[in-house]
Amino acid sequence: MYNNIISQILPQITIDKIIVNQEDFNEILNRPWRTSSATEIVNAFKNVLEYCQKNNITVSDVRFDSLVDGLMDHCEKLTDNELIELLSCLVEYPDCSSYKEHNFHDIWSCLDDICCWKLPTWSIERIFTVANLWYQLHLNKYCDFIYISLDRLIKKSSELTKDQLVHIFFLYNVCRLNSINFEYEYALENKVKEMNVDELGVIALGYFKSKTKIKLPSICEAMIKEVSFNSKYVNEITLAAIMKALRFTHSSKLLPGIRDMMDNLYPEIDRFSTFCCLQIALLLSVYGYLHEGIIDKISYKLLCVMDQLRLKDIERILHVLSTFNYVPKLDQDFVDLAYKEIHKPSRMSEIDDYPRCLPCALNYLSLLGRYSYTYMDKLLDTDYITRMFGKAARYVPREILSLDSCIEIECADYKGKRLAPHLKYKCVKWHTEYAPTELQFKKTAANELFMDVLEAIKAIVKNEENIFIHHILPHFSKASIVICKDVKTDTFVKPMGFQKYILGDVMVPFNDTSLMWFAVMLVNWNNTLRNTNLPLGFALMQERHLKKIGYKPVQVIGNEFIKLSPEGKQRYLSAKLK
Repeated sequence: MYNNIISQILPQITIDKIIVNQEDFNEILNRPWRTSSATEIVNAFKNVLEYCQKNNITVSDVRFDSLVDGLMDHCEKLTDNELIELLSCLVEYPDCSSYKEHNFHDIWSCLDDICCWKLPTWSIERIFTVANLWYQLHLNKYCDFIYISLDRLIKKSSELTKDQLVHIFFLYNVCRLNSINFEYEYALENKVKEMNVDELGVIALGYFKSKTKIKLPSICEAMIKEVSFNSKYVNEITLAAIMKALRFTHSSKLLPGIRDMMDNLYPEIDRFSTFCCLQIALLLSVYGYLHEGIIDKISYKLLCVMDQLRLKDIERILHVLSTFNYVPKLDQDFVDLAYKEIHKPSRMSEIDDYPRCLPCALNYLSLLGRYSYTYMDKLLDTDYITRMFGKAARYVPREILSLDSCIEIECADYKGKRLAPHLKYKCVKWHTEYAPTELQFKKTAANELFMDVLEAIKAIVKNEENIFIHHILPHFSKASIVICKDVKTDTFVKPMGFQKYILGDVMVPFNDTSLMWFAVMLVNWNNTLRNTNLPLGFALMQERHLKKIGYKPVQVIGNEFIKLSPEGKQRYLSAKLK
């Protein structure tokens, strides 16, 4: 599909004279090109092309200096056709090692300026022709022409044909910096039903690479419908692109369509590559939809090629499994084999080259209750952290903070390195989301749920002094609401004993058999299995850790709680606090 976009409108190069030997090559390049015409200069580039191809000579060769000087002097006199012919000719030359190479940078930056200057007078088709040439020169990220073209064509978005819109999104894909203008998306909505699944794959990649969420649901629905209808024939590159765009957009309204799509893709999993399968699995995890059949098939497929997988791929599948707290139904323990694979000596260079992969993989293993003391000792070393992530605490990944807290809660026999106290304190400050208050209350669904729960608890415990709000588990960004009940009198009392703790400490409650400690944890929509009230990985880990340090976790499921009346909310919490 991508090759069709590029090749369908490429111009042909016409050559007047072919240079076949070195004497003729040197003679033509040593002419006084600064006194020649623009046409003669373009013909010179074309005439020496074949000789340069046979002898692997790039335009950065010093023998091109005179010809390039002449081009600099006469570039403004190039006609549109000559400009396009020269760009087409440069595409055919042997590649320079860098866009900054001698001569090459002068040539392309000069031609880029001329293209931008001529742009207002060009037709849409000519703009696409020239944009494709810049793409073939591997300068799509550096030239200004493509960016300016995308901005100018916004005014004509309603006039663009289906194919031209696909081309626009292809250009967004290769630029990767701009976010897609809504005018293009609005124009796309009117054409999306005419597009086939491959064209929608190009559209999806444009959204994903430009980091733009799809705002109009009809576009996502068209992608889902086309994949479902063409599940037996869809190309895996196209499918992976659509999975990425849908994952990045993440709209709960798409879930019914995604379910049908996954049912149609289930019989086809075996023919897809591991990369495509991982994109399917990641989409399931983002939407909180557990399709056990697909996860089992993908896990088996990855199990067969475990030693060939990248560390990043192992991390991704562990992310999916830990999100659902799911163990694939296979003859072998998939998680155990993944654990052993990342410990192979052959993985060490990969671990050093991609420092974020290992902390993430270990963090996902910790969600499943599995720990690597060897790697945790390596990751928590201050010198290693400084070398891989820098000295600033804000750059230390949350996963490292989480592993340090997990050691304190679940790894009593661990004897290795720990996060330095001063560094941990700073890390927690960067990663913590402070609890909302009545005076500082940002209107978000999560904050509104927190305030509703807090109001209901206040009505139950009667006295605000009986409520303690803090990050008792520092590796979770949101605060917990702690209340304490005297078992003998069956009354709520003021939580005591937290004065000895600071932010970043795991706050173990005061150990007294006469007291029962409750930790209220909020489970939002994103932390439950779709259309159920079953918590997902991080909520399950939080519940497990609260139990281990002496609290009775009280899960408030947002889907259940938000629908209740004020009296119903109090009854809901009272039942859980008995």
